[in-house]
Amino acid sequence: MADLLKVTNSQGTNFKQSLKDSSDLGVCEKFNVSSGRSFRVKERVEADKDHYRVTLFDKLGNPGCSQFDTWYVFKNHVNIQPETSGSVADVVVINASSGLNVREQPGTSARELGKIPNGSRVSVYGEGKDSNGFRWIKVKSNQWVASEGWVATEFLKILSVQ
Repeated sequence: MADLLKVTNSQGTNFKQSLKDSSDLGVCEKFNVSSGRSFRVKERVEADKDHYRVTLFDKLGNPGCSQFDTWYVFKNHVNIQPETSGSVADVVVINASSGLNVREQPGTSARELGKIPNGSRVSVYGEGKDSNGFRWIKVKSNQWVASEGWVATEFLKILSVQ
């Protein structure tokens, strides 16, 4: 299970590519993040100068710049907690007349684990992207699939968010 990083500083913060002061970094070396925004964290390491080095599940960057998943963040501007094991949303399968494929990993080339019938309600436990940048959500085992897997978001409608 991943950790959840939330920006708590009221002014937001900069995610940085180095431990230099933000004012000494170019536009492509930092990314401004508003207060209250959250990110799923793959890895967190203590760094110098009261920072964490975090690797996120998503890549971020300014327009026209490279996108990065690893950043330095000032410890006093964020709160990092273990992600809860509960669902984060309920969705219903739509526009999948022959059923929605559940995959082992995000991506249409991943092994198929089963199908969820059109009109079925499922709970969301995470999100990710495939190599083409398409969004997928993680679902746990249910009456249609014996193990957790991934489904494409384009076939889902959000019912509620926890």
